[in-house]
Amino acid sequence: MRASLACQPRNRAISLLFPAFQVQKPDPAKPDFSTLPIRARPLAFKMTPAPFCPPLTVPLYLLNECAMSLPNAPESAPEAPFAEAKPGYLKEPAVRTIPDEDVIRHRPQWFREAIAAPVESRYLTVDGTRLHYLRWGNDDATRPGILFVHGNGAHAWWFSFIAPLLTNRYNIAAIDLVGMGDSEWRAHYDREIFARGVGEVALAAGLGPRPVVVGHSFGGFVTLITGKLYGEKLGGIMLCDFSVQPPEDAHEWFLGDPKRRPTRIYPDFETAKARFRLAPLQPCSNGFIIDYIAGLSLREVKIGDNPGRGPSTEAGWTWKFDGPAFNGLRMGDDHHVIWRDLTCRGATMFGEQSKDYNPARLDYMRKLSPEKPVFTIAGAQHHIMLDQPHAFAASVATMMAQWEAEGSLS
Repeated sequence: MRASLACQPRNRAISLLFPAFQVQKPDPAKPDFSTLPIRARPLAFKMTPAPFCPPLTVPLYLLNECAMSLPNAPESAPEAPFAEAKPGYLKEPAVRTIPDEDVIRHRPQWFREAIAAPVESRYLTVDGTRLHYLRWGNDDATRPGILFVHGNGAHAWWFSFIAPLLTNRYNIAAIDLVGMGDSEWRAHYDREIFARGVGEVALAAGLGPRPVVVGHSFGGFVTLITGKLYGEKLGGIMLCDFSVQPPEDAHEWFLGDPKRRPTRIYPDFETAKARFRLAPLQPCSNGFIIDYIAGLSLREVKIGDNPGRGPSTEAGWTWKFDGPAFNGLRMGDDHHVIWRDLTCRGATMFGEQSKDYNPARLDYMRKLSPEKPVFTIAGAQHHIMLDQPHAFAASVATMMAQWEAEGSLS
């Protein structure tokens, strides 16, 4: 994903929660953390203030291991719940490690204030599917606004601690993509269905005359397609850790993968939450953020529940996304044309330590469309808003201020 992009197929730079790893025998050369407890409790799912979840007690730097020993796990754990074999982006180790003493587990004041900020839960039906989104700010329809779009398998709450950092000047929304979070599932998905959901929510959420869409990872891909379909109605789009590639290097993320199955159902909340992982694999020094979004990534399942794939025969807890949604999903090889010919503003940010950071690819994007800024965030890996939340928010605000000064948002 980094320097190897030019010579190897692009591995998925997607922001999804991945609930299971195949467990291997521990390496005697590495420390054994199997006796460490995992503390996690069921959440009270409330909108304001945001749900509470206690600090994660497993060292977060363990997440850099693509196959690790989990506490009290058998020597051979089941495979991933939606694939017969793990895809490449869950086999490659992280590009860096973080000492355990550098992992922050307490919730700092800024974070507590952010997740306690008032937020509305709203719904909009697009293409016959009910989509959920969160909304911060006021009812001033002339105020500029931003719609955040999460990555594969994630959800709108990933931006719940980012949005309040921007509401002093902008109205903010964050969508649950179709088939993820609290949005409904479909029998069929394609890139236009994902993009129409984003475009229609952006226009309906009260985000000013010309909203700006900011998408991370897979959400960056969806945001790019949204720019193609809705560019004349948008103020701009920002791609976060998603790169536009030349047609000869275009790579389909999903067509070559093993077929995804419905997500596994775990017997209780604590067991499920303990399986939360970032993908691509990476450590995160902000352990309190990982712990927060992990608990919000789960839904309770009762026997007979049917979100769209047939009634469940099990009860327990599982992840908030439709596992088979990506089976057969085609991304296309026209991204360079879309980026070059956008009818709205565009910008791209990358984590400087991301697996997807590739200077040659960034240079390609700059040459392809010189008027669109391409920049990096120091100290951030793929999940920029988790690694460097204030730098992420400040970068978005800077681009908004520039586009606003140019008259692009009015």
